[in-house]
Amino acid sequence: MGSKPINRRIPALTAVVALVLFGALGNTLPAHAAGAPGLGEQAVTAAPGVSEQKPDGAKRPVGPRSVAELANGSAIALRPQAAGKAPGMVGGAQQEDAGCTPYISGTISKVGLSVRIDYLAEVLCNFYLAGAGQAYLIERTSGSPYNGQVVAAATPFSFVNGYYGYSYGAVIIDGYVYDGGARMEVGFNLALQAFNGGIWTGCLALPNGLRYLSACSGLGTGTVSVAVGSGEVSTGLAPNRLAVLESLTSPGSGSYDAWNIGRFYPTYAAYEFDWSTNLCSWAPDNPLGFTFESACARHDFGYRNYKAAQRFAANKARLDLAFYGDLQRVCATYPDAVRPACDSLAKVYYEAAQAFGYRTAAVERVDGHGVPA
Repeated sequence: MGSKPINRRIPALTAVVALVLFGALGNTLPAHAAGAPGLGEQAVTAAPGVSEQKPDGAKRPVGPRSVAELANGSAIALRPQAAGKAPGMVGGAQQEDAGCTPYISGTISKVGLSVRIDYLAEVLCNFYLAGAGQAYLIERTSGSPYNGQVVAAATPFSFVNGYYGYSYGAVIIDGYVYDGGARMEVGFNLALQAFNGGIWTGCLALPNGLRYLSACSGLGTGTVSVAVGSGEVSTGLAPNRLAVLESLTSPGSGSYDAWNIGRFYPTYAAYEFDWSTNLCSWAPDNPLGFTFESACARHDFGYRNYKAAQRFAANKARLDLAFYGDLQRVCATYPDAVRPACDSLAKVYYEAAQAFGYRTAAVERVDGHGVPA
């Protein structure tokens, strides 16, 4: 599948934060700030299967956005007062129109179970101030152990006596390994510092279903900080793949029946599981006529898919136990006269899997973005 722009799903962010700067009408440049406002670097939860990449240079801005974009109103509004210094305006912007607006854009490309996300956060003002910001990715998939956590962050930016800044990054999500990734959100931490005694007075409602991810901190002072969110975005990955895999490989007839339906019908096609099998490998598939082949196929399914997910060792004992249960249920269908022989063979197959299952060759794969398993 090809790339799709995030901004088709994420409208341009329009935070609404009111600002009052005490100053007379005029267009003088502001005094130099001692430095950009402080913005602690966003903490990131390390998650298997999420790898930060060098951002695509074609997706970074070639220059600041045009101040003309703010002609119909800014998200962060400025009102001049009767006395004091006025803010320095950019270009031909009028002081009564002074303000700033943040934006988010990017692309999502999916190949198989590999998803690449390039994301960009910008802030544009039509007057001079100091600012800092950082974009990041938040897991939003219900049921993921990382739900609500930041799993990647872009390089932060800062400026002093400027009017534009941006932060951009990229990640590849390996859907075989990462437990989540079906729904993500781009967050943007932003700090803005007004010159010449400016006071931030409030954060107003966000349009188009967008939202604040934090309260506005610093209202009533010259520096405000806030986190804004893009809203959730679907990446195309099926949700909770590892939970579904567990449900198809657990001990019990219910799990076996779900797996058996799945291998013949496209019930789980979106998860792209490996259904290939060599049945009982080195042993007879149906020893002495006992039909062990389906039990072997499910055992094979568990081994192949947990190896691809890099979680084989933690799940091997459970997979082997489910295998033994499947064999025992097969034996229970035979007459009493031959059932002991079947039970004995089932135990032999189970003990062999316990002892030699680790020797099965690991699954090798390369995903659509060229990332080796």
